[in-house]
Amino acid sequence: MTYIKEKGKVSIIIPVYNAERYLEECVNSILGQTYHDLQIILINDGSTDNSWKICQKLMKRDSRITIYSQKNSGVSVARNKGLELSDGQWIMFVDPDDILNLNMVAALLSKFNENRDIVACACYGFNSKRKITDHFFYGNRLFQLNKLDLYLQLMDSTYGQPGEVVTAIGVPWGKIYRRHFIEKNKLRFDPKLRRMQDNIFNMYAFYYARDIYYVDELLYMYRLDHISNYGDRNLKIFEKIFLPVIEARYNGLKKLHLFDNTQIYKGYINEAATCLSIIIKEKIMVGKKLGKVQNQIKLLSTKPRFKLLLEYQGIKNIQNKKIKLKILCIKYKLIWLYVLLYKLWKAK
Repeated sequence: MTYIKEKGKVSIIIPVYNAERYLEECVNSILGQTYHDLQIILINDGSTDNSWKICQKLMKRDSRITIYSQKNSGVSVARNKGLELSDGQWIMFVDPDDILNLNMVAALLSKFNENRDIVACACYGFNSKRKITDHFFYGNRLFQLNKLDLYLQLMDSTYGQPGEVVTAIGVPWGKIYRRHFIEKNKLRFDPKLRRMQDNIFNMYAFYYARDIYYVDELLYMYRLDHISNYGDRNLKIFEKIFLPVIEARYNGLKKLHLFDNTQIYKGYINEAATCLSIIIKEKIMVGKKLGKVQNQIKLLSTKPRFKLLLEYQGIKNIQNKKIKLKILCIKYKLIWLYVLLYKLWKAK
C-alpha cells in the first residue's frame, strides 16, 4: 500500500454509454481509493439504459462526483467534455466497466517528479471466465529522449510485450497525465475517429511529454466482454472505421517528423499494409465485381497514406509474406491474381 501526501486534485474522467451493468462497481473502486483528493466526472453520452439515473444516484452519495449528460456524440467528445469540466492538477481516464486497484492513484502519483508528465501502469484483462496479466514492457521503464518503444507499440500492439497481449500502451486508461502538460500542448481526442482515437491522442502525448514513467504493476482491471469478436462484427465497415485512423497516423508521424526514424517508418508501413489488406478482403468478400474492385483499389492506392506502401522501400519492409505479395499485386495492377490468391488461401 502506498501512502503519500496530497499532491493536488486528480480529475478522473469516465465516459458513460449504456454502462448500467458495471458503472457502480467502477465508481466504487474510485471512491475507495487510498488517495482522497479526487474529482470524478461522469459524462453520460446519450445512454438509452439506466446509466444516467445511476450517475444521478452516485452524485448524491459523494460530493466529489460531477455529472454531465449530452446527446450521443461518441467517446472522444465525451472525454473532451470531461477535460473541459475538470479542475484537477492531474488527469485520469477510466472506462465505465473497468475496476481500479484501490491503491492505483496513490501508486502512480508517487512516481511523479517536477519534470514527469505521464505515469502509466500494467493491467489485468478479465471477464467472468478468466483473468490475464498484461505487462506492456519488461519491468519499470523510463522514457525521456528515446521513446521508440512507445511509438512501435502504438502501431503493433504485440511489440515489446513479454506475455499474452490483451491491449497495448496506446489506451488512455491506466495512466495519470499532468494537466498543465495536456493544456499546454492542446491535446484532445479526435471526434472524427470511431476507433483508436486514444492511440492517436497518445502518439502526440508521448511525443510532447518531457518524461514518461511506466510502472510494471497490475493496478488497472480492463473488462474484456465488450471486445469479443470486434473484428468479425465490424469487418463490413472496416474501411470507414480504420481508414481515418491510418490517415491520422500518417499525418501525425509526418507532422512530428517521426518518419525520419527507420523503425517507425517500418512500423507504419506494416500497420498501413495490414489495414489495406483487410479493406480489400472486405471488398472481395461482399462479392463486388472485379472491375469495381480494381477501381476502388486504384483510388485507395493513390492516397498519400498508402502510396508509401507501393514504393520499393515500402514493399521491402512489409514483414508478412502474404501481405507483401498482395501489395505487389496492387503495385503491378494484378488484381485478378490478388483475388485468386485470396480465394486459394481462404480454401486452405
